[in-house]
Amino acid sequence: MGGVWPRKELDEVVASIYLATTDHEHWSFVIERIGRRLGASIAAVHVHANPGDVEPATTIGAWGRSAPPALREYETYYATRNVWMQHGAHLLKPGAILTGEQMCPDDILLRSEFYLKFLRPRDIRYSIRAVLTADPDPYSVFSAGRPEGAHAFGDTHRKILAAVTPHLVQAIRIQSRLEATQAGRHAFSGALERLPLAVFFLDRRCRVVEMNSSARKLVEASDGLKLERGVLVAYDTRAEVLLQQMIFGAAALDTGRFLQHGGAVSLPRPEGRHPLSAMIAPTGVTGLFPASRSARVVVLVEVPAQRTTAPFSDFTRSHGLSPAETGLAARLVRGLSLRQAAADLGISDNTARSHLKNVFAKTGARRQSDLVRRALTHDVGSDRDSS
Repeated sequence: MGGVWPRKELDEVVASIYLATTDHEHWSFVIERIGRRLGASIAAVHVHANPGDVEPATTIGAWGRSAPPALREYETYYATRNVWMQHGAHLLKPGAILTGEQMCPDDILLRSEFYLKFLRPRDIRYSIRAVLTADPDPYSVFSAGRPEGAHAFGDTHRKILAAVTPHLVQAIRIQSRLEATQAGRHAFSGALERLPLAVFFLDRRCRVVEMNSSARKLVEASDGLKLERGVLVAYDTRAEVLLQQMIFGAAALDTGRFLQHGGAVSLPRPEGRHPLSAMIAPTGVTGLFPASRSARVVVLVEVPAQRTTAPFSDFTRSHGLSPAETGLAARLVRGLSLRQAAADLGISDNTARSHLKNVFAKTGARRQSDLVRRALTHDVGSDRDSS
């Protein structure tokens, strides 16, 4: 890639890409440098929304003379009429680098409303893009355009974009996780104490690093659970085995091993009282984060005296999920990926994806982590707060 990027310039751009994950003003610099190196007249990073979102697209950053006035029109209307994205949808895989000609034939493009009313007035004829995220997450794309007289983007331009695309993909992932963390912390700052559940956060060694007051009272009373040197221990031996298996699996989510990444377990209590109901999930899947960044697992414990129905069952009923949709959502809450959930249910990836879109539409969730967060915080009144 050294032949298409001067080494010093490439190093500066890559460094700025990662700086942009925490300082969003760097996105303008990144997009401009890549756009100029491509010989483009306009460039942007857009996130295309899921069905049911308020607006079709949002913009992470943009550069070019016609960019500012065009952004709102694209975000609110023309994103849904982008024939490049529509006709080339089957090509949209993370890391893919695609020219406009690859995605949509010229005879369709040049007769489209998208070209006649949006592109042509801004003197944009040719395009090239790098796909950063794709289904089931919202599509995010770096795209650049140039006018008729500049000719189409070719192999050299693909190489230019290929040199930075892996870094753009990683930066978008990092930024998404950071935003989820910040949102989770904000939402949980007060909600953690209001939950009618005992909440424990555990680190990668499966030791408790954070808990709410309900959880603290539970372990201080040794009421079905206790803390031993920072480890959450069940009162019942058989329940203890299941609990540790689920916690270990949730903590090991990023190892790639096909473990049971969390789940639900009944926890017997002393003196024959009604058992506790516990739900275990990886924080990286749920989007729930406490003040400590070391948390890897969340354990939610329901005390029978506080509620008579399980939070997840309540969540699925209140949103009218079908049995098939409930089965998929339950596995996502346990920490399985969409593909793993499909295999567990014995259905195809496409069927699972269809169920997931229905679940999104019914619950108002925008992505998988948002769905799981809503399910686990249903007791806080998330249906009202998040809709």
